[in-house]
Amino acid sequence: MIDIIIVNYNSTDYLIKCLESIYDSLRDISVNIFVQDNDSDDDVSRISKSFPEVILTRNTYNMGFAAAVNQALKVSFSPYVVLLNPDTHIEKGFFKSVICYMEDNPDVGVIGPTIFDHDGSVQGSARSFPTPLTGLFGRKSLLSKLFPGNKITRQNVLTNRCDGITPLEADWVSGACMVVRRKAVEDAGLMDERFFMYWEDADWCKRMWHSGWKVVYFPQASIVHYVGGSSDKLLFRSVFEFHKSSYLLFNKYNKPSLWFMRLIVIAGLSIRLIFTLVSNGIRVWYQQHGIQHKKMTRAKGKKEKVKILRLIARLNIGGPAIHVHLLTKGLDTERFESTLVTGKISPQEGDMSYLFESMENKPIIIPELQREISLNMDFKAFFQIFRILYLVKPDIVHTHTAKAGTSARIAASAYNLFCAKHVRVVHTFHGHIFKGYFSRQTSLMFVWIERLFAMVTDVIIAISEIQKRELVYKYRIAPADKIKIIELGFDLSPFLSCNLLKEQFRRKIGIDDDTLLIGIIGRLAPIKNHMMFLKAAKLFLENNPGILVKFLVVGDGELRHELEAYCNKQGLSNHVLFCGWVRDVPSVYADLDILSLTSINEGTPVSIIEAMASLVPVIATNAGGVPDLLGTPVNVSQSNGFTVCERGILCRNDDVSGFSNGLKYLAENGISQKEECIKRARVFVKQRYSQERLLNDMETTYLNLMEKVPAKDKFLLLQQKCVH
Repeated sequence: MIDIIIVNYNSTDYLIKCLESIYDSLRDISVNIFVQDNDSDDDVSRISKSFPEVILTRNTYNMGFAAAVNQALKVSFSPYVVLLNPDTHIEKGFFKSVICYMEDNPDVGVIGPTIFDHDGSVQGSARSFPTPLTGLFGRKSLLSKLFPGNKITRQNVLTNRCDGITPLEADWVSGACMVVRRKAVEDAGLMDERFFMYWEDADWCKRMWHSGWKVVYFPQASIVHYVGGSSDKLLFRSVFEFHKSSYLLFNKYNKPSLWFMRLIVIAGLSIRLIFTLVSNGIRVWYQQHGIQHKKMTRAKGKKEKVKILRLIARLNIGGPAIHVHLLTKGLDTERFESTLVTGKISPQEGDMSYLFESMENKPIIIPELQREISLNMDFKAFFQIFRILYLVKPDIVHTHTAKAGTSARIAASAYNLFCAKHVRVVHTFHGHIFKGYFSRQTSLMFVWIERLFAMVTDVIIAISEIQKRELVYKYRIAPADKIKIIELGFDLSPFLSCNLLKEQFRRKIGIDDDTLLIGIIGRLAPIKNHMMFLKAAKLFLENNPGILVKFLVVGDGELRHELEAYCNKQGLSNHVLFCGWVRDVPSVYADLDILSLTSINEGTPVSIIEAMASLVPVIATNAGGVPDLLGTPVNVSQSNGFTVCERGILCRNDDVSGFSNGLKYLAENGISQKEECIKRARVFVKQRYSQERLLNDMETTYLNLMEKVPAKDKFLLLQQKCVH
């Protein structure tokens, strides 16, 4: 025999469905159901009409949860008591499993089942006793929502430690559903009626432990909790009572000698109360307006698509800008709706916004979203992004580059929190800023920042296998199962057919066909290490006076004047040509004999992929995803500072002599051997880096993210697996 106690307050609609689920789950188990109604005004008499066997007590005022539970405890008598919220749904087999467990474990006084939210996610219903940090890192606190995987929240919310099957001892379990042994109630006493609502369950469980009874989280039984069915009816009262009960719990167990802590706790709870009231007010306002928006959308008969809000810090010349252009333009318009947000480029950078000139939906420009760090500008960018989130109402926010990833992920977390939404977040590492950009201390700070942001990111995309290994094992940004490899993709057709443009660029810059052209393409920034390229050029000229050669620097940036000054000082001005940015890049590759890359750090260099598609030999330093592009070594035991790989030449970082020797090797290498290498390279990039493959991979990722298996279904699958 089981006694079921349900305290109701204006949740009769929920209560009727709850009672139906109870009777569906009972089978041959006998129960007494006590409904304690705290002066509801939603026609609670319906319960007696639909369920005459239910013992309904109608109180003349709202006496609170604990007092109403005690009312029923005093008149009930069964060996087990189930406390249940009216806005819950009992899952099949609940009663049989909890009774069996209690019978087999006579030292357990209280058990709490798995509690699912209505969206299938698992509630943190098993917890440690609260500490002063619980207010900051509680189950529903701002910091826990922003950084759900942080150490303090994991220590507080014990549900996260459970494997979904094995019972777990907990300090306390949620009163939304708990199964209590009658003998434990007799030993520990009734609920403390000073708690009007909230924290009475934590207090009760604490007294159970003090009386020698265990409290256990029992995941093999489950319910669904439609959170707030009662409390939402009186939202601001419930928020106030939550904080009031928090203080009561603290004061009840605080040592008298620590009297000064009361003032600190009161001040902290007051600040938290104000913040919670404001944030809940915003949430309620948004939900009301959001419902109106949805109704209008349905009335117009619009077909819903997956809305992607894509953000990148700037559209400077380079791989990330090409990547976001392709994704914004190329996704299937029948299933996806894309919006691009970007900032402004620095004056020294080349601009690729021209790619979007022919598109109907132009990028949204946020002038404050820029590469440089500025608290004032960054705050303005955050509020602009938050405003766009509210207007666009995306399903997925996909960020590219570190700066956009920072501002947009903070804004998306705030949007999810304040507007009660669940926007999925994806971030792509095109490279990273953990090496070669800043001092060791600053780089370490950015590593920790990225670890925090990884906690609020649903999927992290690495663009190469090497990059994923670095993010997982070297920098420990996120676990391997959160990081997905999606290699870059391009419209390679202009480069595959660039031979039709042969001699055009040479004529434009006044270089004859007999001159060897060795080029480097990219922005003139420290991370690209153009100085190494120029030093290697000088050494190559000194060691190979018989070779007629010109070195091309295609690109622009902050270091141009410094690099030109170096060439003047070293007597390289007649041998090195600074071309600036060239929009018709395929014409450059058509006349280039060797492409060089000397970067300190890279993601997947676009210039190497373009060169391979254009049948141009490549020599590059060992940076980022470069080895993935060049392939396995053909002869590892090279003694002259470079390694011949399947699809190009690989050199050590900052090894000028080795790079110069590699250039000489490519310049003197036999035609047949060189052609075999560049043909392999072209076949490789055609297969691996096509735009069709990229779009298919990204669309699949988005759809899988939208159709992610709910936590409830994962639990059921795990149960089935254990049974079999």
